[in-house]
Amino acid sequence: MKTFKLYSISLLKGINGKVQQFPLTIEQGLIINMENSRRTWLIEAVVDKEHLTFFKEVHAEDKDLLINVVITSKDNYPATMVTKVSEITKMSKGLSILMKGKLVLGKDEVLDDVVNDLVGQDYHGNHFIEEFKQRKSNLAAYSQKTLDEVYQKLSRDDEYRLV
Repeated sequence: MKTFKLYSISLLKGINGKVQQFPLTIEQGLIINMENSRRTWLIEAVVDKEHLTFFKEVHAEDKDLLINVVITSKDNYPATMVTKVSEITKMSKGLSILMKGKLVLGKDEVLDDVVNDLVGQDYHGNHFIEEFKQRKSNLAAYSQKTLDEVYQKLSRDDEYRLV
C-alpha cells in the first residue's frame, strides 16, 4: 500500500453533455493505493458539514461519484476516479467522507489522446515533436475532452450509476 496526502478534490458532474468540476474545500485528506488486483483506492476527505445532505443521498442511493483528485502538491496532474461513498463520519469540525474507487483517467491517458490526435492529423518527425510539446503544455483542453468522453462512457455502462 502507498499513502499520499490529498491536496485537492473536485466532484465531476455531467451537465448538458459536458463535465463540470465542482471543487470541494478540504480541511485534510489522504488517499491510499491499495495495490490489489482490483486496483482499489481509498480516499478520505474532511469537508464542511454543509455537504452532509449531498453525501448522505449519494450513499443511501448507492450512486457513484466521478472525482478529480490531486495528491501531494498543486503541481501534480489530477487523476480521475469513479468512487462510492463508504462511510460518513460527523466530526466536531466537518465531515469525514470515506470513498472507495478506482482510477479511470490519469495523465498517461490524456497524453495518449494527444499522441493519437497528432498521428491522426498526420504529424511526422520534428513537426510531431514540436506540436506534441505545444499541446502537452496545454493539457487542460485535452483533459476536458477526455473527461467528457470518460463520463459518457461510464454513463452508458450498467456498472455505474453516476451522480
